[in-house]
Amino acid sequence: MRKTRSDEAPPAAIPPRPDSDSIHFDYLEMLDFEIPTKGLQQRSIDSRNRIIGVASKAFMGKGYAGVSTHEISAEAGVTQGLITYHFKSKDGLWQAAMDQVFGEFRNSLTERIRALRGEDEPTVVAEIIRHLIRLALQYPAMIRFMVESGPHPDQHLLWLLDRHIRPIYLSITHVFEVGKAHGILRDLPVSNAYYVLLSSSAIFSLEEEMRIVTGDDVRSDVFFETHAACMLTMLMNHPPG
Repeated sequence: MRKTRSDEAPPAAIPPRPDSDSIHFDYLEMLDFEIPTKGLQQRSIDSRNRIIGVASKAFMGKGYAGVSTHEISAEAGVTQGLITYHFKSKDGLWQAAMDQVFGEFRNSLTERIRALRGEDEPTVVAEIIRHLIRLALQYPAMIRFMVESGPHPDQHLLWLLDRHIRPIYLSITHVFEVGKAHGILRDLPVSNAYYVLLSSSAIFSLEEEMRIVTGDDVRSDVFFETHAACMLTMLMNHPPG
């Protein structure tokens, strides 16, 4: 597994993209991300995770500029000095929070992809799309954050794009290219298909609006299955079911 730390060198270079004749599962291993805890005592891990939990929600909701470390320390019930001890600076805390959220997202996707090894390619493509939608339901703030941050690139977003977003994008579009080459996916530009899927998943961050306007519960199994079927129909030539 790839081992990285937010305060050390960036992850190793992404391997060259393989051809699109078949899904290269080894290439998809680039999604692996080990969230750093090596060498820390359990007490330090617990306090660090408590701070990161508060910080990730705050940064996702308000962005980097809208959050202070004093606000995070008060919410987490720790001293300002403990934040400095663990993360050195606000930048270090932001990077650790993003590593936590996006690392969990990547690792969940990696586990699902590994479980699909040996399945036929239409099944792999459909199940990866379904799992991405499931992750959007699990991490609605993250999807909203990604969609809303795009118009305002800064050094923090550029760091995030290089460290996390690019490996996710390259992995999924590799699968999409294979699906398109075999007629599994519709003849669409893979970048458009990827971002249509991503942006559509922002619907799960509109939970209260959807409840008031349409009466739908976006967290229900019925809504998830309906949305998944909609996206599969839009993207695939012969969607399952």
